[in-house]
Amino acid sequence: MAEDDVYQRLFQAYAAFKVDMTRETMMEVLRLQFTPEEAELAVKVGFRPKRLNAIARKTGADRGALQRMLTTMGRKGTMYATPGAQDPEYKLMGLGGPGLIETGGWRQTRFAHSVPLMKALCRWQIDLAQNWFPSLGIPVSRVWTTPAALPADARPEENLAQIMKKAGSWGVSTCSCRLPHRVSDPGHSCTQDLETCLFMGEMARWGAENGMCRLITYEEALEVVRRSNASGLVHTHDPSEFLCNCCRDCCIFFVSLGLTGTLPLDPSEFVAAVDEDTCSACSDCTDRCPVNAISIDGAASIDAGKCLGCGVCYPNCPSGSIRLVRRAAAGEGAVATTRVM
Repeated sequence: MAEDDVYQRLFQAYAAFKVDMTRETMMEVLRLQFTPEEAELAVKVGFRPKRLNAIARKTGADRGALQRMLTTMGRKGTMYATPGAQDPEYKLMGLGGPGLIETGGWRQTRFAHSVPLMKALCRWQIDLAQNWFPSLGIPVSRVWTTPAALPADARPEENLAQIMKKAGSWGVSTCSCRLPHRVSDPGHSCTQDLETCLFMGEMARWGAENGMCRLITYEEALEVVRRSNASGLVHTHDPSEFLCNCCRDCCIFFVSLGLTGTLPLDPSEFVAAVDEDTCSACSDCTDRCPVNAISIDGAASIDAGKCLGCGVCYPNCPSGSIRLVRRAAAGEGAVATTRVM
């Protein structure tokens, strides 16, 4: 009963994220990610940064034992610590973006609990996609146009490559959605590359310190972006910190779209446009579009209300007939951020 109680209290710490509708599957993840002692410490540390001395005063625990436990929790992805600091600040990892939704799938094949954790994580991600996202009614992330497809009037803050360059540190890891799906249902998951999650700046340094990503150069990070776009993956989240490259089969956002019709993503500032005079109606773009925003009727036609502005349709067009234009310039106003298709 006491052990169950500590996990209930840890779940309550995450209650601010309104996850009651996923309680059962989330409790599975919590029990695998945290030992009872770690769960107790997590509740006491909470989401506000605290230094070791403050945690020791609050818990009454030995500093050395505390530091060892906090280090172990960092490697498991449940505790964040300022990377490279002699006296780091610690805080409990949040729910996502990044948080527990992702950390179990970042190169986490190192622990005895890794396989059952990723199976539980896959179940929880599906539960979140089916129940949590529709209940929010707001976007939880945004789409970025792939850099190669940006029009000439794109501003620096709209160019993920320029934002990434400022980060100073870059890392790459396994996809936190794709790896759990692959472990849970081997042979039936998508065939996209596993190593497509990009870490930037402080997140990259934290990830490398805790074995969750490997450090790479800026040029290598851009190559991951280019290769992901060529493979039909959609760039999402915040390129100053973390960039997801999402597939239609495993990504929690697109799983939500498939299960409920809800896609909790803000589209980019751009929208695809087609030169009908040069379009060969080959249908490559229709096959690649993750939201079925393109149809063929003599030439490709874009449904701007559905188009994410991701640029997945751009790189393989054999006639070079697709380009991205600013939504406002195309006469498109604001697009519903959580759209039902």
